[in-house]
Amino acid sequence: MRRTVKIAAIGTLTLVLGLATGAALADSAVWTRAGKEAGRQVAERGLRLEMPGYAEKQQAASSIDPATSRVGKRAGTTAAEGQTRTFTAKLAVDGLNDTLTFRYIKSGDQINVLPSPDLGYELLTLPDGRVLVEVAASIYRLDPEKRTLSVFLKGQTGTTRKTAASGGSAKMVVWGQRASLSPDGTKLLFWTTRNMTATRNEDGENWVKDLRTGAEKKVYGAGYTVLGWDAQNRFYLDLGDSGIVQVDSGSGASAKLVSGFSVSAVSGSHLLAQTTDGSLNVRDLSTGKQQAFRGGGLNHLRSIAASDEGPWFALVNAPDRSSRVSTLILLNAKTLKSQAFEEPAGSSIIGVSWQDEQTLLVQTRNRTTAGESTYVIDIAKEVKP
Repeated sequence: MRRTVKIAAIGTLTLVLGLATGAALADSAVWTRAGKEAGRQVAERGLRLEMPGYAEKQQAASSIDPATSRVGKRAGTTAAEGQTRTFTAKLAVDGLNDTLTFRYIKSGDQINVLPSPDLGYELLTLPDGRVLVEVAASIYRLDPEKRTLSVFLKGQTGTTRKTAASGGSAKMVVWGQRASLSPDGTKLLFWTTRNMTATRNEDGENWVKDLRTGAEKKVYGAGYTVLGWDAQNRFYLDLGDSGIVQVDSGSGASAKLVSGFSVSAVSGSHLLAQTTDGSLNVRDLSTGKQQAFRGGGLNHLRSIAASDEGPWFALVNAPDRSSRVSTLILLNAKTLKSQAFEEPAGSSIIGVSWQDEQTLLVQTRNRTTAGESTYVIDIAKEVKP
């Protein structure tokens, strides 16, 4: 069972997003029944986070000192339940000498370190409770109790952080980035350029670390975006215009499943990919069986969000590529049954995120006021059998 701690966050300074415009669609009963909360919330590793909204980004942008480029207003993760605290840990390994600040809340005797990308790093929590920190082009182990950072990847020393690339110019080696955990919690996938000296290739490689033995090995070349994992410990890479490839994290065996650019998502059981407006390819990852979905008003997909293990996918769909309005389509990949919902009156859907297998968070922005809200939709209650 997932541990859920509801927290509120005002995070990284990013570019201010333009407001979506267009004619409002009729309201749907789902929005009046769904729980509605102020702010833009997303789910991450069982935590519900309140992300910085349009107003917070405006305030942060206006606080930048033009002379120094320093941000005057930087607010980070705070806890709605329990007091938010901070601690610092010295990063004095791998030829580095830095101090990182971490935000956390305490639940009993347990320290829950909070994701804080505005502080310059990414976090990943392993099944045994260990916390990994992705910073300075590598991955380190954080001990919240001792407040220390230590080396996590093999061969990670300061002497290997620079190498001579083709042309003789010095390049900083990425020892580990884009960490992703296998469903069974035994393998860590990461991208690295550690073999740049030998290969003269700066595109990097995908490596896997066995968390039981500590062994590390290359399993696939180049970088690419990790779409997700299936229940058989295979991961899926989005190759951009070259399609989608399936890679076995043990043997490294790979197979291209989609050719060409697509809007895609992977759950533990299914891969969805749209390469042509009006049609969606649905692949059962355990059997390889493929079906085409063309119902529910489907046309041009802006995004797809998959529940981790279950068959449910949330599709943000537009009537055409130039439209400023969207519909939300909930699709069961096993049965191909779907249900479509128009946007809340006067608002635009700006994102979706699964809290768990049955709970979907839908982020919206009011077209007039720019105020952002999150609807919490219970799939069991809203989708017709």
